Amino acid sequence: MSKDIATRVTTGVQALALPGEREGWQAQHRGSLLTDGQSYDALADAIEADLKARRLDGDLPWGISAAYRARKRVKPLRDAARAMRKAAKAINGTVAAYEETQPEVVLQRRADKALRKGQRKQQLQATAHNSAQQTLRRLAPADDDGPAGEAKVLGDFFGPNNGQRRGA
Repeated sequence: MSKDIATRVTTGVQALALPGEREGWQAQHRGSLLTDGQSYDALADAIEADLKARRLDGDLPWGISAAYRARKRVKPLRDAARAMRKAAKAINGTVAAYEETQPEVVLQRRADKALRKGQRKQQLQATAHNSAQQTLRRLAPADDDGPAGEAKVLGDFFGPNNGQRRGA
């Protein structure tokens, strides 16, 4: 029995690793799980209908007790059907995980991310440079010594050449 499980696991992993066989594996296992879930639901419906029809001495009128007893007895089958549908969804997630972790897909995603990061960084540097240049142009008005926009130091604005001294 364990050899059978080991063989199935090995072939399943091999099928997931190959892009051409991945869809077939997904369809086969998802289909079998959904079929099992439908079988459990049908079985639960049949058992519930049979148990509702059986009246016992001491039951409440209108079949309330029998209906409650029937729902209680088929609850494990309904849970099993729900688990099969959940497992079928998990098959889709497993296949998606294999598709997302293909080496070439991961490398392409990383390269795209690095490119976007570089573009954002370059854009930020250009914005900062332009902002600094505009600030320098505003602080450096044209005068006799040089053209407008030439960088100056703060002392040039308060030195002896500037006739705007206050005080004294």
